[in-house]
Amino acid sequence: MTRGLREHTLPGAAIALIEGGRPVFTGCWGERDRESAAQAGEDTLFALQSISKSFAAIAVMMLVEEGRLNLDDPVERHLQRWRLPPSDYRHADVTVRRLLGHHAGVSSAGFPGIAEGYESISLIDGLNGIISPFTEEQEIYWNEWSLDRDWPVRITFRPGEGWRYSNGGFGILQIMIEDLSGETFESFVAKRIFAPLGMTRSTFFPFKDADLAEPYGPEGKRRRRYRTLCAAAGGIYSSIRDLAAFACAEINLPTGRGLLSAASVAELWRPIGLADKSGDVQFEAALGHLRYENAGRFNIHHSGGTIGWRSIYSVFPETGDGFCMVMNSDQANPFWIPLIRRWRETIFGKS
Repeated sequence: MTRGLREHTLPGAAIALIEGGRPVFTGCWGERDRESAAQAGEDTLFALQSISKSFAAIAVMMLVEEGRLNLDDPVERHLQRWRLPPSDYRHADVTVRRLLGHHAGVSSAGFPGIAEGYESISLIDGLNGIISPFTEEQEIYWNEWSLDRDWPVRITFRPGEGWRYSNGGFGILQIMIEDLSGETFESFVAKRIFAPLGMTRSTFFPFKDADLAEPYGPEGKRRRRYRTLCAAAGGIYSSIRDLAAFACAEINLPTGRGLLSAASVAELWRPIGLADKSGDVQFEAALGHLRYENAGRFNIHHSGGTIGWRSIYSVFPETGDGFCMVMNSDQANPFWIPLIRRWRETIFGKS
């Protein structure tokens, strides 16, 4: 690990391995802050980014269990503060289920981080296409990764016809959760998910934390901090210890123990269509999760990434195996992808 960090010019990383639905190993390497030489530890906060979508999906299923909505409801039925812009497509076809599975035909709207000095910009603003001006490093990053700048959030193709990864869709879901529950998304998740799982180091408001990792980019250069505009799409900061607790909860959810009923978990993990393909692996879109088949067993996972950060959790519920990793660099893909492949091959062999 130390050699890999050095070869890829990465500051720090932390890994947790899970067997039988329980953490069996946690390791931390490198620095959370290169300037001060502060080391990364089990309680250091890293940005989970899009892993937050799995939490958002569980929050929606909690409201379904309470009878507040149905997955196939048009999302606008449950929105009080925002509406989709006029469109040639039927708004009624933009359902909660399709938004959770990125099949609602809604624009990606990457929700770039909000730069310092623009704190008044809200999620509603972001849905309407109002964002802070890009910093120079954001311009370079978005061009390098060919990220869409297709705001405001709107319907761009017929709902249900195909996959398009959409942060904007999860922005809509966040507004729905808040309108139905009467509380902020951050408060709902903290009380209903973080607290029951003992995730005491997880938060949406990390910047005053003394053990917060700093973000880095190419050649180990320090990145700026940005405020996440959409908490449901990518706002959670967490430690490797807490992320492992969440991954263990995912493994144990199908038994009906924990956050949701077994029936709700089956609904959560049921594919609604194809997602992206990576090499010869075809991913399927579940609700706030991605899944694929490996050696006859299904995998549930989500990764996260933005300027300065990378993260991944991946579990095989049928065997109880899991892998979690957090990194404070946006250059970490060539590092973590071979590692998780090696972990998978260690368990199941090459397939």
